[in-house]
Amino acid sequence: MTDNTSRQSEAVYIPEVDLEDFESYTIGGYHPIVIGDTFQKGRYKIAHKLGFGGYSTIWLTRDNTLDRYVSLKVLVASESSKNTEANILRQLQSVDTLHPGQRFIPHLLDTFFIKGPNGRHTCLVQEAAGCSVAASKEDSVNFMFPTETARSIAAQLIMGVAYLHSQGICHGDLHPGNVLFRDPHVGELSPDLLYKSYRLDQAPIRRVDGAAVEPHAPPYAVYPMHMKMAADKLIDPLITISDYGTSFNLATERSPELHTPPLYLPPEYFFQEPITLAADVWTLGVSLYEVLGERPLFETFNGDQDDIIADIISTLGQPPARWWNKWENRKEFFKPDGSWIHNLQRIYTPVFRPLHQRMWDMGRGMTPETCKWDVEGGEMQALEKLLRSMLAFEPSERPTAEQLMRSEYMVKWAIPAWERQLERTKNA
Repeated sequence: MTDNTSRQSEAVYIPEVDLEDFESYTIGGYHPIVIGDTFQKGRYKIAHKLGFGGYSTIWLTRDNTLDRYVSLKVLVASESSKNTEANILRQLQSVDTLHPGQRFIPHLLDTFFIKGPNGRHTCLVQEAAGCSVAASKEDSVNFMFPTETARSIAAQLIMGVAYLHSQGICHGDLHPGNVLFRDPHVGELSPDLLYKSYRLDQAPIRRVDGAAVEPHAPPYAVYPMHMKMAADKLIDPLITISDYGTSFNLATERSPELHTPPLYLPPEYFFQEPITLAADVWTLGVSLYEVLGERPLFETFNGDQDDIIADIISTLGQPPARWWNKWENRKEFFKPDGSWIHNLQRIYTPVFRPLHQRMWDMGRGMTPETCKWDVEGGEMQALEKLLRSMLAFEPSERPTAEQLMRSEYMVKWAIPAWERQLERTKNA
């Protein structure tokens, strides 16, 4: 794999928007896949694309043995030999426990390897899920889940992360794009109805020099299925915490490289300090704000690391001295006394907007009279207290996931919403 600068100067393929990076169709990269390809002696047949990332493509695949659709994740060859995702999933599903969070972990159905022109690729088979929390919000009118739905999702997320941590697993990449909604309809869909329900859109893959793209790339790329589950209309959803490609077991590994989107990264990562379970608590806190409200907690236009650090400080206050003093570009945002500089030369200038203000900016109402939270009962106050604790700068000062399970917000509002959902759906 090459860096972005050399890729731009030595581009092999003509890029397309909303599709995987075609430059990764090379030795060590993606395996070339087209609709109709089969694996494992015909058991698995490619039907559609579910998504892609920097290290894999994910496909809706017909399992001819189980007579249903499943998800097939095909890793890039360069990562396949060292990837531990399958082992982590096996560990998480092999434990005989009554922990309520285990149900929010995906089941690994099968694993195998394939060899192709770009190398040897690990393949993971799991149950097919629906769209992500992030995609659901994008498909909605107001970018928000109904209040009761949001509370239930929050409970499910906290329970799921608590189960991961009880097994010593740090997810390492928690964000709304990696939280999926279950959709049994997808797995049980008949082949005849698949393309009537979900369009199959394709785009040709072309080289800059006009030469043939095969064998390293497929002749065309497939746009991911648009599995519309609009947030504002979603009632009683079940989540799955997905993508364990960068997850690690604290007992055997320390401080891996994170691939989390920059706006969700914990501050210790920016300052090259060890990554622990507390990193998940930070990213969970950032994600909960987005699940429960309208907009992201931290916002920049370009994902610039300095802009993000400045926005975090505008929300939470000054960081520990060792980080404050280490931050090389601090002078672009702050005077020596810690007051803000309004730098008109920067594309993005963070606005001082502390967490308490951002709680009222969630989209649930700007005043106690209009707010859809149980303000009189203390829900807003309990939620702010929860998020503030999760977003402590010092990793050691953040609550554990097990402590989150016992938090006031969880006990009084999130868990009751989840239990009401269970009651509504138990006979469905």
